[in-house]
Amino acid sequence: MLGRGAMGVIYRAHDPVIDRTVALKLVRADLLEGEEREEFLARFRQEAQAAGRCMHPNIVTIHDFALHDGNPFLAMEYVQGDSLAAALRRTGRFTPAAAIAVMAQVLDALGAAHALGIVHRDIKPANILLLADGRVKVTDFGIARIDTAGMTLAGTVLGTPSYMSPEQCRGDPVDGRSDLFSAGAVLFELLSGERPFPGRTFTAITQALMDPAPIEPGARLAGQPPALVAVVRRALAKRAEERFASAAAMAAALRAVQVGTDGFPAADATLMVGGDTTLDSRRRGPGAGGPVRTDPLADDAGTLDPATLATIERRLAGHVGPIARHLVREAVHQGGSLEDLCMRLGRNIERAEEREAFLRSVLRGPGTGTGSGTGSATGTGSAVRPAAAPGLPAAALERVQRELTQVVGPIARLLVARAAVQGGSEADLRRRLATHITNAAERAAFLGPDA
Repeated sequence: MLGRGAMGVIYRAHDPVIDRTVALKLVRADLLEGEEREEFLARFRQEAQAAGRCMHPNIVTIHDFALHDGNPFLAMEYVQGDSLAAALRRTGRFTPAAAIAVMAQVLDALGAAHALGIVHRDIKPANILLLADGRVKVTDFGIARIDTAGMTLAGTVLGTPSYMSPEQCRGDPVDGRSDLFSAGAVLFELLSGERPFPGRTFTAITQALMDPAPIEPGARLAGQPPALVAVVRRALAKRAEERFASAAAMAAALRAVQVGTDGFPAADATLMVGGDTTLDSRRRGPGAGGPVRTDPLADDAGTLDPATLATIERRLAGHVGPIARHLVREAVHQGGSLEDLCMRLGRNIERAEEREAFLRSVLRGPGTGTGSGTGSATGTGSAVRPAAAPGLPAAALERVQRELTQVVGPIARLLVARAAVQGGSEADLRRRLATHITNAAERAAFLGPDA
């Protein structure tokens, strides 16, 4: 058993004819009793039709629909990954880059469904799956409706309250813009760690949703890129006509967000689409060169060996889940040294102590090829060279960097280079760098007896 839902139970199973692993969705027996049995069977068959028509890399594929002893079941693509709900419980919130990477793919899936006249009606973190290769898949079209079917009774409310659109709460007819509202609610939760319309009861949530006053996400999304907040605000408009006109329009707005220069990549610079990476031309050098390296401390062009990247990804996944592969690929395409890469990835870890543990493990731990204090993103193992600093001889910089490397690993090179530009004496430099040493005894030894 993989899980339980409102409609039934999901199992992992084996298809002996085609010899593949599948997911089986079986309806709860109690839902098939009474006068509404035929209506329910028709709705379940409709789910198979709706999802089966949606052939898209970001949608879980439906293989078959059949009856067993009179009870219906679906055979679906088995996706080995993590739900977005589980990832949220583990991390608390996502970085802007990670949130954009996930939701842009969700919107791609919705765009494909809407083009077929299918509204999902239940977009929520539990129905969004994160695969190990960075892809996202939307699942559970269990309450989807083909617009021309005319089967669902008027006034029927289907969906999860915290993510439902106001018109869905009222039981009004809905279109694709209802899904965009739900996607906006999920995006809000990814960025803030909380739902935009919290409440203890169904009534409290629906009252907040149907209140005509618009939601103002600015205060609860403090520190987020303004353009990203604007996307959330428009998606959560209470009136459907004030939202994005289509899933494609909302996805384009997300991908156009410039996340900033604090280590997060521009959302339109590197985004995984079906496992491929597309580079925006603005981030490429002249001619056919690689990505522009804006960090003057970055090493020459080159790439880490696959084994090192695999180790870094595995250790990052222990903190952020399957989205790690996507984050690593984004960070690699931004260029820079091994230290730059690891520092950039570390910003995706919310808790400071976990972030520090990750950096220590990838920059000092065995298996990364970085424990000696040498090497860079070029993978050449070349000696680490300290940057020049005003007023300090090269020998002093080398000495400080060598001692700091013994404590914090290869990241010492980056720390020394950035601290040295502030000038001052060697003692001043050591005091600035000592803030990066958590162990009191090691910090005292680095500062020396005259500190």
